[in-house]
Parts: sequence; structure tokens; C-alpha cells
Amino acid sequence: MSNYKKNAAQLITQNPKIIDEKIKSGKIAGIYCFFGDEEYMADYYIKRIISECGASDFDCAVFDADNFDISLFRDTVAAYPVMSDHKIAVVKNAGDIKFKSGEKDELVKILTDYREDILEYCCLVFKFVGRGLPDAPLSKKTQGAGLSLTAFLKENAELFEFKENPPSSLIKWLGKIAASENTVISPENAGYILNRTENKMYPLKNELDKLIRFTQADGRTEITRGDIDLLTAKKTELEAFELTNAILDKKYGKAIESLKKLRDQKEEPAVILGQIARHFCDLLPVNMAIKSGITDSFAVSKKTGIHEYKIKLILNSLKKHKDPGSFINRSLELCRDCDVKLKSTSLPDHALIENLLFNISGL
Repeated sequence: MSNYKKNAAQLITQNPKIIDEKIKSGKIAGIYCFFGDEEYMADYYIKRIISECGASDFDCAVFDADNFDISLFRDTVAAYPVMSDHKIAVVKNAGDIKFKSGEKDELVKILTDYREDILEYCCLVFKFVGRGLPDAPLSKKTQGAGLSLTAFLKENAELFEFKENPPSSLIKWLGKIAASENTVISPENAGYILNRTENKMYPLKNELDKLIRFTQADGRTEITRGDIDLLTAKKTELEAFELTNAILDKKYGKAIESLKKLRDQKEEPAVILGQIARHFCDLLPVNMAIKSGITDSFAVSKKTGIHEYKIKLILNSLKKHKDPGSFINRSLELCRDCDVKLKSTSLPDHALIENLLFNISGL
């Protein structure tokens, strides 16, 4: 049955509790597609499937956009499990795979040919990073013939969209994580973190981990408002990072959205420009680390002093540029030109920032 509602282009998505039930029952065979704003939850369920469903290393394969191997994928899907009840195959960042000629069609053909076998003994998870699944033409056929990967998944996979959690849920979640580390954070202070930073689980957990380590090193068991002020970046800085990374990721529309948010927060154009320029300066040591052969996000983070979460985003975005060093330097030149214009022309300041984003996006 198609995962589209009749007479509508709206996807039917499943409640994540269904995954919980399948993991607990051990009946995890099937094709799954994880997507949405909250990447943390998609990764959480992938880790649970791998760790709790008993697949040995021999029966489990995890692919990423950079290491996708169509032959290994076929071998994983086609063969029965040897030492486990299920074969498990996870394809992370599925929307970013650089397919060789003919591999897209070959992948869908594998899924089509082995669909019934997969439903019997294989748990196959495709994870897409971002807000939604890429658009794809819908076919009346439901067995995948002639479909793109996303169209096949929309028709044949169980779809799970992980949306951002409401603040009340995130506050409780932060409290539970702190308690698991024998540390206390009040609901008021947890809410204060939400007011200062991005309300997504990965960056929130990174901020909380930092606060927990700092508190414990100081011989205390409770996170205070002062700790948060000292260690947690304000939303302005984070939004400026989102803006810069959107440009790196070649998503001009998303960059303009971030600029609008900063404008709504009454942030001065000169401050916005300063943040953009600072983030581009941060890219210089990251790019130098990559050129020296360091590509692991943790190693780059340790070498540059930039948080690993940000490094992961930066590394993924820099891959989209043929010459990252030239792009970074030219972007900084445009930032300097914009700074001169802010100080010397009568043009609207926010319009100058928007023009800067447009010029960088065209590099």
C-alpha cells in the first residue's frame, strides 16, 4: 500500500513508538526511512536497532554518503543472516550519496528484486538529514519499477519523521540526562539553556555535557545560572553559525531565513556581519586540518578547538566546494567589502547583508 494519502500529496508517517515495540519484540525486519528536523532521534533509534536486535558484526553494515558501496549493499541485502536473526543495513545521509553512473537505478532494482526477502530477514534503514524527503515523482506501481530511491521509499518503506520536540519535553529530557550523571539542573535553568541556544537535541546535549563536566570538575552537583552564562553561547552566535553553514551548504533560502531571525531579534547589522566573518575565519584552520590529511571530526575538533558538532556540519558542507580554501578567502574578502559599505554608504544595512549572502552564494 502506498504511503501517500489518497488524493493528497501528504505522506503518512508512523509513530516512533512502533519502532520501540518492534525492537522489544525482536520483529524488526522491514524497510524504514528516517527523516525530519531532529537528527538525534533518528540516530538514537538506529543505535538501538543495531545494539538490541542482536546482529553480529558479520550481519550488520552501516553505509554513509562517502563510503556507499553498491556491491557490498547488494551482498548485505541478498544473503541470509549467518550468526543472527536479522541482517541489518543502515544507509546514513542517503540524500547525499554521490552515485556513479547507473548506480541509482541499480540500487532501486536491488530493493525491488529483494523486497520480499528484506521483509523476511533484513532490517534496512535509510536516513535522510534535513527537514523532509526530497521530492520525487510518484508512480502508480508499488513495487519500485522505474522509481527513484525516494519515490520507492515513499511507496514501500515505513516512514518516520522526527520533528523538533516542544520545550516542555526538552526541559524534562535535559533533567533526565543530568540526573544520569549525578548532576542536578532545575527546570528553570534547563529552560534558560533553551532560551540561549538552538532547541535541537544534539546541540543541547553537547551544551549540557559541557556544563556537567564543568560542574563536576568544580566539585559541585548542581548546574547554576552562572555556569550557563559562562559556557553556553547565545542564540545570536548560533543563528549566525546556522546562517554561515547554510551558505556553505549552498542553501541560500535557509541563509535568508536565519538573517530574518537575527533581524527580528533586533540584532545590529554590524554584529551580524562580525559573526559571519568570524565563522568564516574559523573555517580556515578546519580547511588546513583537512588539507593535512585529518578528516575525523573528533581529531579536527581537538586540533582547532571548535566543537565536534559544528565540525561535523562544516566537514559535510565543505565537501560541496571544489576549492574550499579559495571559497573561504573570497568570502572573507566580500565580508570586508560589506564592512566598508556599512560604514560609508546610505544603503539599508540589512539589504547590504542580504546582498553579501547573495554574492557569497554565487561563488
